[in-house]
Amino acid sequence: MIIEMKDIWDFHTDLQNVQQIPVVNDYLLEQIDLPTAAHMGGLFNATCSKPGEPPPSANVPPDKLIADLDDQIRTIRAAEGLSLVLSAAELEGGGRQILHAEGIYFIRQVRDLDRLDWLWEQGFRSLAPLYNSDNALGGGSSGDPGRGLTRLGRDFAKTAWEKGFLLDCAHANHRTKEDFVDLALEIGHSLNYTHGFLGESILPRWGERGLPRKTARKLFKTGGLVGLSPHPGFLGTFKRYLEDIDTLAELAPDQLVLGSDFAGINVCGPDGNRLFEDCKGIWAVPSLAERLANRHGKDFARAFCGKTLKAYLQRTLPPGYGEPIHQENRIIVAP
Repeated sequence: MIIEMKDIWDFHTDLQNVQQIPVVNDYLLEQIDLPTAAHMGGLFNATCSKPGEPPPSANVPPDKLIADLDDQIRTIRAAEGLSLVLSAAELEGGGRQILHAEGIYFIRQVRDLDRLDWLWEQGFRSLAPLYNSDNALGGGSSGDPGRGLTRLGRDFAKTAWEKGFLLDCAHANHRTKEDFVDLALEIGHSLNYTHGFLGESILPRWGERGLPRKTARKLFKTGGLVGLSPHPGFLGTFKRYLEDIDTLAELAPDQLVLGSDFAGINVCGPDGNRLFEDCKGIWAVPSLAERLANRHGKDFARAFCGKTLKAYLQRTLPPGYGEPIHQENRIIVAP
């Protein structure tokens, strides 16, 4: 076997959806569960909206969004067998979680940027400013396609990078993704696309959720990673998933990773399936590694399924409390 469960690092899960008691949608447990997550190397655990509730938007009062986020943080911290990673020194072992905020809809003016300090103190190390709908920072994948990264969005990104956060453009529209990449190149920080697919979705409902090939090439120049999701609602067929991997492996094989979206795949593909027969949840990742080894070699398979993401985190997370953060030729003192 090329990899074991302990070797897997996943750039995006919604594991918190199966940490809720009771689990709202039992089919999510077919994608990943807590005992298995505890035996993985690690994963990104995204906060967004409570299961069964609408996603965050600019129409919801900021205090409610923050209260909901606080509830999710407590749930995530209480998970048995899992631990929260705050620095690179805590990456070793198993069951490691990186706290990732998906959709920052409570920063609406310059003074709200102080809330980034609160997010850091709560343990977040990765942020995605958009979650499909537009907000004060930029355009969401299902929003106005003409809306780009706003002036506040630029200030948000610069401030977040300076504090040491990783940033993710996965749920932004194409213009905002492009603006985000240009800003990252301009000031010398890496930008990630944690989970998704190349080009356009098989289902129109996802809007501009995918990553254009031209933008992918530029994003790789920032030093960031691209995570690809085996999501039938994005791709339609497992063959297309493998083809996306093939395409990007030719461009930047050492910047391509698994970003499964497991525990967050709610929408079925055209065939009525939430999982591909060839990739039925996190338990199928070792088999996926075998397929990738046949196409690209064992080293690539191990890198895609975990080694690349872990190495990136070792370079980009703060080494430890009170120690300097070295990031893209900058030195920042960690809180």
